[in-house]
Amino acid sequence: MKSLSEALLARKTFTGAAGFELSDAIAVMIAAQAALPVLNLTLDLYADMAGIIVYPSAFVIPQSELDEAGVVHEWHEPATGEAIALGGAVVLSWEDAQDHGAPGYNVVIHEFAHKIDMGNGSANGCPPFLAAYHQDINPRLWQQAFSEAFADFVHRVDDLDARLPEDFNDTSEADAARYDELFGVLPFDPYAARHPAEFFAVASEAFFVLPQPLAEDYPEIYRLLASYYQQDPLSQSAR
Repeated sequence: MKSLSEALLARKTFTGAAGFELSDAIAVMIAAQAALPVLNLTLDLYADMAGIIVYPSAFVIPQSELDEAGVVHEWHEPATGEAIALGGAVVLSWEDAQDHGAPGYNVVIHEFAHKIDMGNGSANGCPPFLAAYHQDINPRLWQQAFSEAFADFVHRVDDLDARLPEDFNDTSEADAARYDELFGVLPFDPYAARHPAEFFAVASEAFFVLPQPLAEDYPEIYRLLASYYQQDPLSQSAR
C-alpha cells in the first residue's frame, strides 16, 4: 500500500482549490484511500486522470437532464466529489473525505471507482477488464448480473420512496428519522439507484468499507467485485 500510494503521489498532481491549503499529510491520506481499489491491480487504471483537486468542503457543479418531452433542465447542486471524464481530474471535498460516519461511505473510493469505470470511455458500470488480472470474468455475464442487480435496487428504492409521506421534509427530524428507518434496510446508499455507473461506484464503496450487507443482498455482485479488485474484504485476505 505504501509504495503504491507513493507512486500515485509521484504520478499525479494534487492541488488545493478555493483557498484550501493542501498539505503533504492530506495528499498522503487521499492517495492511500485511492490506492486501495488498485492494491492488487495496477495504477494504469487511473491513467484517465489529470490529477486530484481538493476543496475544503462541498462545492457546486452544474447538472443537466433531458426529460421525456425532450426538454433539457439545467441546475447547480452541491457535490462532495466528482470524477471528470475524458482525462479530467478527480475533485474531492476534504471535509467529506474525512467523514466516515455514514455506514459504507467513502467519497475517495467512490470517485476513483468512477475513474476506473471511465477506462473504456464514459462511466457505465462496466469497467475495463485487464488480461493480466481478469481472465476469469466474462464481460457479458458481468453486464447481465449488474443490470439485474441495478434493476432490483431501483425497484427497492422506488418502493421505499412510495412509503414516505407526500409532504416529506428532509429538514424535519421526524421525517429524517422515518427516512433512516425505511432506507436503513438497504445494503448501501440509495444514491446507487440514479444510474448504473453510480451503482458500480456505490457498490465499490460498500465492497471495501461495509461488505457484509452487500454480500448478503447481492452475493453475485460481491463475487464479481472480488474478482475484479482481486481482494476479498470479508476474509481480509487478497485473492
